[in-house]
Amino acid sequence: MVAPPSMIAVESDPRDVVARYWDALWVRCDLAAVDHLFSEPYVRHSAAGTRSLTRNQLRDELRAAWRILHDPETTVDDQVADGDRVWSRATTRGVTLDTGDPSVLTWVVVHRVADGRLVESWSATLPGVDWRG
Repeated sequence: MVAPPSMIAVESDPRDVVARYWDALWVRCDLAAVDHLFSEPYVRHSAAGTRSLTRNQLRDELRAAWRILHDPETTVDDQVADGDRVWSRATTRGVTLDTGDPSVLTWVVVHRVADGRLVESWSATLPGVDWRG
């Protein structure tokens, strides 16, 4: 029997780890992948500040994010890797549950990978901006 994708050992190549992050969490919405993808603690730098998060806190935040946007579709539009860092530009489209309006969000994220897990990220999100193309 083949293990489900969230149970397969995390690859050591930072690009593979980040690809699994986008696929598991922003395409398939697979919370089980958090245990395999993230170190604990995980440090996130964003416009909201710098936070050190446990895996349980990450799962709670992902659940909250997924409740805001109905049927989200995320694509990675550009990606560059250098050493333990991977830069991604991604686009998420969906329907805002509060208003029913279509929504688009562009991400610019740098992930740092160590020992096959995501350990830190720097992110900026741009609501209403669509840089695909």
